[in-house]
Amino acid sequence: MNEDKVSRISWIESFMLKEKNINKFSFITNLLTIIFCSFLLILSAKVKVDLYPVPMTMQPLAVLMIAMLCGRNIAVASVSLYLFQGIIGLPVFAYGGGLIYLMGPTGGFLFGFLIASIIVGELADRGWGKFLFKSILAMLIGMSVIYLFGILQLSTIKGFDFAIINGLKPFIIGDFYKIIFAALLLPQIWKLVKKF
Repeated sequence: MNEDKVSRISWIESFMLKEKNINKFSFITNLLTIIFCSFLLILSAKVKVDLYPVPMTMQPLAVLMIAMLCGRNIAVASVSLYLFQGIIGLPVFAYGGGLIYLMGPTGGFLFGFLIASIIVGELADRGWGKFLFKSILAMLIGMSVIYLFGILQLSTIKGFDFAIINGLKPFIIGDFYKIIFAALLLPQIWKLVKKF
């Protein structure tokens, strides 16, 4: 198969549908996958180290992994559902919820999750998650997008220097190691499809 060919079949679908006569998930199964992934995003928001004003959470890694394993459509729907839950006031973000939360210092990062899920999910649909170097590159692109939107909004609220010192520097090394770990894991996960 050409590695650049677009395939909207996620790792989960490939694994579950192997040796079956159907070639796609049902609407209900896709919906359950989206709900499950949005729940993972909620959990990842609550695993945090309290830093001001941007907490260190597992959310960026969760967004990137969901995008790489589920592809663009499910990743975008999952992140959108997660953000919708927060907008209507459910306490799904690191420190609560509500529309006003998205206008605060961490709102740019949350919006960056959505843009990153589009880009990284599209790369995953093109087979990038099946190769180590491409996995690293895709997730570095995704993390850069998250940082870009996060720093832009934080800098408009607190100033550029403050945004770099408090919204970027504390996270770079940890996020880099998370990406390397995830990138090493992704090709092995895809190999499970072929093996089993």
